[in-house]
Amino acid sequence: MLLQRLVEFAATSDDVLPPFYGRKPVRLIIDIDRDGGYRGQTDTASDAAGARFGIERSVPAVTRTVGIAPTLAVDNVEYALGWVADGGKADRIGKQHDAFVELIRDWAEAEPDGPGPAVAAFYRSHQHYKVQQPDKWGRADMVGIRVADEYAFEHDSARRYWATVAAGRKGLGRAGRCLVCGEVRDLLKTIPQQIPQRLLPGATQGASLVSVNEAVHGYELTKFLGNTPICVTCGLTFMSSLTVLLSDTNHHASLPGQNARLTWWVIGGASFDPMGPLDQEDEKTALDMIVSPTRGVEATVDDLSKFCSVTVSGNVARVVVRDWVEMPLPAVKANLRRWVDDHKIAGCDGKPTLVKLVQLTRVAGRWQPGRGSGPGSWIKLGARGEDRPGGLYHALWRSAVFGAPLPPKILAHVIDRIRTDGRVDAARVALIRLAVLRRPGLPPYHAERLTPTLNDANRDPAYLSGRAFAVLDDLQQAVYRAANQQLNTTFAERYMGRAITNPQAVLVNGRRSATAWLRRLRGPLGKPAWAGAYANRLDDIFAQIDADTSIPSSAMLTQKAAFVLGYHHQRAAMRAERIEAAANKKNTDLPPADLPPGADGTPAADAPEGDAA
Repeated sequence: MLLQRLVEFAATSDDVLPPFYGRKPVRLIIDIDRDGGYRGQTDTASDAAGARFGIERSVPAVTRTVGIAPTLAVDNVEYALGWVADGGKADRIGKQHDAFVELIRDWAEAEPDGPGPAVAAFYRSHQHYKVQQPDKWGRADMVGIRVADEYAFEHDSARRYWATVAAGRKGLGRAGRCLVCGEVRDLLKTIPQQIPQRLLPGATQGASLVSVNEAVHGYELTKFLGNTPICVTCGLTFMSSLTVLLSDTNHHASLPGQNARLTWWVIGGASFDPMGPLDQEDEKTALDMIVSPTRGVEATVDDLSKFCSVTVSGNVARVVVRDWVEMPLPAVKANLRRWVDDHKIAGCDGKPTLVKLVQLTRVAGRWQPGRGSGPGSWIKLGARGEDRPGGLYHALWRSAVFGAPLPPKILAHVIDRIRTDGRVDAARVALIRLAVLRRPGLPPYHAERLTPTLNDANRDPAYLSGRAFAVLDDLQQAVYRAANQQLNTTFAERYMGRAITNPQAVLVNGRRSATAWLRRLRGPLGKPAWAGAYANRLDDIFAQIDADTSIPSSAMLTQKAAFVLGYHHQRAAMRAERIEAAANKKNTDLPPADLPPGADGTPAADAPEGDAA
């Protein structure tokens, strides 16, 4: 099915290359007239990005081994011009050049109405001896021929003739029913094209999607594709399609440090892009991009379209298919709407916000604090010591687009990172909430209380413990602000790691400290109203803990997640209360927090990404 869907994509894309063609940089362009006369040459190599070895063009291409196998009207300097570089073998290069010229003659005879006769005349009259060697040329530099300002290798006659030549080299020598298209056609012996190494994380060279190059790999110990019948057209088409998809920024997603590359496409005419909603922070914008069918605006073409996605990596010279999914497009949209609900979280202002997919991946890594009072940043994606799960980005993608659960290790990893570096922000908590909501077997009543913002009805002792921890931390900071004293280490910074695993021990100690802090506010600092505000909040939270249960002393993974969620919710709610009071929209008994946004540990979801230390 994967191969069939790739072939179907080619029928709707203008970017898929012709059979036996590939994209390669062509450095030297030789201009000739229609009589084969030499007109000049152009060296396209430059210091511009991507032009070090010339300008990339669509050229005839097949996988070349040790044999002599020229391509049509474009090849390296050894084949096209017979130049011998340092260390080159003159005898072999002479044979390569003769084979190139012979292929040109055969093309001219088979396609007399194209540019072939002009190119044949160019070589027959030895006009190629006039071509000058450019500075710092190499044996791999490509040379192309242009006839009267038209590239010979891009002409329709060249494409037709080259397809027959290349098929003869790579064909099985017999016809059969193709497994992909179901038609009786000439079959391939091997797949003649490869996916470039740069598109496949883990590959050490160009790789093939289908390969049987050893007897032990094939059915009945048979090499090549004899028992895997694939016709020439389909074999070339699905390789070209996958290459185009993996190269197109509108159809693939990959991040540094991740161990795979995913790509997607739609069959059926729809133009829906799933990355649009996943890159939004505003819920309304994201939902508008999904187009809810309940509003009666769902496009008919979308109902009939199929969404396809494949995740690949490389292993030496083979493509490793890690994941392949095909499903109706309306089902994808329904999953994306659920994704919006499952990962939104209270932001700096206490209102629900969405987090971009890239940021959810970024916050799973290591956080490095800023120097002095400077802002911190995330270790760059792919940098040494980033400590991010290798397949996180693609696991999040699958969860968003296909509604799949997240691997349990992700939740444990994020909580361990919080315990290690003490960083709790909206994006990390969104990832925690998502991971808990998508755990297999989660009871419905438990899912209902995992709200994006503060849930006063949530009586989970771990959640209430997190809320109490946030109030204690805020109380300590208020005391030091009132006393105009510098606070080197906050309550949360000192005890966060321990509180997540053993909330009971930390909160027992925290309540003792709170008694002293409240006494200080009422007495020497002269802030009895502040003391009353904090005391009421602490009493209210601790009173909600059921008498038959206790604050966890050895928290399980879901309890650790609930603690962090409660801590973030309470902190965001208090900040929102202060913001509304400052705007005269609400009364509050909380003392003002005279801190810039983010200084109290509630930064926006998109904290900056910095360099690795």
